[in-house]
Amino acid sequence: MTTTTSLELASIRPTDNDEAGLSSIDALPPTDRGRGAYTALACCTIAQAPIWGNVAGLIATQGVLYAIGCSLLFSPISLYMDEWFVERKGLAYGVMWAGKSSVGVAMPFLFNVLLQRFGLKATLLSWTVASVAMTLPTLFFLKPRVEISRDSRPRPISFAFFRHASFWMLQFGIIIQSLGYLMPSTYLASYATAIGLSSVTGPVLLALFSLASVPGSLIHGMLGDKISGAKVILVSSLGSALPVFLLWGLDRHISTMVVFVILYGFFAGGFSATWSGALQEVKGTNESIDTSLVFGMLLGGRGLGFIVAGPLSGALISAGSSLASGDSLGYATKYGPMILCTGVTAILGAWAPICKIVKSVGKKGLEKYARLML
Repeated sequence: MTTTTSLELASIRPTDNDEAGLSSIDALPPTDRGRGAYTALACCTIAQAPIWGNVAGLIATQGVLYAIGCSLLFSPISLYMDEWFVERKGLAYGVMWAGKSSVGVAMPFLFNVLLQRFGLKATLLSWTVASVAMTLPTLFFLKPRVEISRDSRPRPISFAFFRHASFWMLQFGIIIQSLGYLMPSTYLASYATAIGLSSVTGPVLLALFSLASVPGSLIHGMLGDKISGAKVILVSSLGSALPVFLLWGLDRHISTMVVFVILYGFFAGGFSATWSGALQEVKGTNESIDTSLVFGMLLGGRGLGFIVAGPLSGALISAGSSLASGDSLGYATKYGPMILCTGVTAILGAWAPICKIVKSVGKKGLEKYARLML
């Protein structure tokens, strides 16, 4: 029977990852956009979690209801960013994603201390109190750039971007990238234990991953303000895939793992910050396209990828158990198929720019061939 240490338990993340929002700001209540209600929903599910003494209860509260509350709260907050920032929108989104990542640096260790000293019930209740105390005051400062009257009618929603191939290529890349994005951070603790490292190594690696994501988000966001979104996505995708294939898959030493999580955290952690530039490319000169709605759709695709990633990673590890050998390679462990999947999905995250490059090269190649034939 497998046991889980408090430090490994503290490393477990909620399934929403604060990015699985499927709602549009237009669908929220007209008074405060539902921020107070969704904060209450998220906090109540944390408080109710200790009451359930089984896995099904924890999945229902922490895995589903908490995810819904957080994502619905996160949606209007992130969409306000699109209204308030224009020239440095990429940097603004980068700061937002960096703030999310910075929380993951200390939380595993803080929760470890709380779990050891006070137990699961007291830890979750304290988490509830802290969430309320830190979240509610900020809601008074969150508002749209243009205040909406209570009597105003909802603005018409345009889905014109559904007719743009660039949107669907971007959406496909985001969904595929999301399938493998969380696999390293989810299994770092168990992987470290499986290759003979100490139990504290996994949470330390997870903290380094979150720490590296902070500058990664900022720099990718800044790049999105200066160069095309397609180029930044390509940098993020290839930069995160190479460490997976060359470091995680080819070595088991702690030093190699440290370098891997730092590089992967920097490039993969900055992937979401690339969306700002990509949104502008989808919009183009069509002013009827609401980029906040497009952003919500992209978040929905990311959430869908996260949902599928859970059973997918479990199936990959089960398949890898029969292939594991004694070689000193990450590929030789039961995590081998998952490592390959993480690398492949990281590359396919750049599906939109890759298709653009292939199309451009293919067209030039055909023109060159035609000139030679003539």
